[in-house]
Amino acid sequence: MAQDFAKAFYKSKQWKRQRAYILKRDGYICTEEGCFNPATEVHHIVELTPENIKDPSIALAESNLRSLCHDCHDRITKAMKANERSGNILEAISFDASGYPMPIAKA
Repeated sequence: MAQDFAKAFYKSKQWKRQRAYILKRDGYICTEEGCFNPATEVHHIVELTPENIKDPSIALAESNLRSLCHDCHDRITKAMKANERSGNILEAISFDASGYPMPIAKA
């Protein structure tokens, strides 16, 4: 669920248009390695914060968005938050040649 600071952004026409474009770009299939489920969510690779939400190079950039199924999005988001809390975010996530995060081991 969107944090309070992001609720208006996720209701905006710009986001809805970009979200639809990203899902179409990715063939409506989850982009997580080894997953072929239908994509239902668009994930920000660099997480939105109150400081960057108005920066289109983060909030709306194709290079910062990828399609995921609900389960993969939930798993990635939980892992990122757990790693942030532990201070291990840079150790836990690596990126492929396209800039997408590599799969995170299932807990």
